[in-house]
Amino acid sequence: MRLTIEKAVYGGYGLARGGDGGVVLVRGALPGEVVDADVVARKKDYAVARTVAVAEPSPHRVAPACAVYGACGGCRLQHADYPCQLAMKASALADALRRIARVGTGPPAIRPSEPFHYRHRGRFQAGAGGVGFFAEGSHRIVPVGACPLMVDGINGLLGACRDAAALGRAAGFVVASDGERTVAQFAGTAYDDRIAGLLREAGAAGAVFRDRAWGRCGLDFRLGGFVYGVSPGSFFQANWKLNLELIGRVGTVVGESPGGRVLDLYAGAGNFTLPLSARAAEVIAVEESRDAFRDLRRNVAGNRIGNVRAVHSRIERFRPSGRFDAVVVDPPRTGLSERAVRLLGELRAPRVVYVSCNPATLARDLSRLSGAYRIGGIEAYDFFPQTHHVETLAVLERSQ
Repeated sequence: MRLTIEKAVYGGYGLARGGDGGVVLVRGALPGEVVDADVVARKKDYAVARTVAVAEPSPHRVAPACAVYGACGGCRLQHADYPCQLAMKASALADALRRIARVGTGPPAIRPSEPFHYRHRGRFQAGAGGVGFFAEGSHRIVPVGACPLMVDGINGLLGACRDAAALGRAAGFVVASDGERTVAQFAGTAYDDRIAGLLREAGAAGAVFRDRAWGRCGLDFRLGGFVYGVSPGSFFQANWKLNLELIGRVGTVVGESPGGRVLDLYAGAGNFTLPLSARAAEVIAVEESRDAFRDLRRNVAGNRIGNVRAVHSRIERFRPSGRFDAVVVDPPRTGLSERAVRLLGELRAPRVVYVSCNPATLARDLSRLSGAYRIGGIEAYDFFPQTHHVETLAVLERSQ
């Protein structure tokens, strides 16, 4: 069918109306374009289609930088120039807030990033098809010699390993780099001399296997005046340069009431905890993941921080005591659980700083919290150029 794209919506889609007036979400199309598209799925309220030809292209359409774009399931926006990507994400975020949270705001300005070579961590697949990424919606491996989103250390290791038969038994693995050292994690694979030897020849500093480790496996990032150490299996923000900007902004918001108690939920290895410790009298950092919590405690001790209490617990089981002047939440893509929402309501902290990687679950949670909190500001950060993802910072003030 021939369609005119009205606007961008979350997921990297362009929204159009079919001949019957129904909504069609079109992959590979830009706002204002006229495209020919094939329907690939029909849902209750909309259809999903993919662009097969562009009849009237947008002036913002560009040739993708990656040879496997469209086959690999990672990027969705390489066909748009970078200013257009930012505008599409801002529009999609505003659309989600308006539809789900009933927040009538214009598209927020998005802090830009380096468009390529910004990722310090990547998850790869290995098998008979080589080393690379899964094709979208399948377990078929798309071989990749170098990914234009990854930093040089990761691409150097990937290039050396892509044709290695030894990696065929490793299945999924993670490669991470702090700019000086590159390490790998094979969580589902027992130690293998061939894989370890291959990594050593490729210049890796170390690797973690299911049953043992080889070499130096930790990474160190500078986090203001702190050293932020993480293991390759722990979550950390892959776009480190922009992460530092976000951390500074969170610190500024929380620091408007300096010297108070701060609760950091979903604390990870201490991404916000460490710098917040310099602004607060006490920080309670709660983290569920065993590996991340181990890194969190190591970072607190290694930086000789005396006003942080690390708690290993699921958020749903955590029972805080005392009053908090601010709460920072950085949940996974699924957003806050019902218990976490109730917890925030019970705490009645004057300010909540919500960092989100999913506009839909953010908007849902803002709606849930609307009785207890009003929105004091919304900002966005482009942590993942070339993809449809966007990071959002929402500042919530307690309703009187």
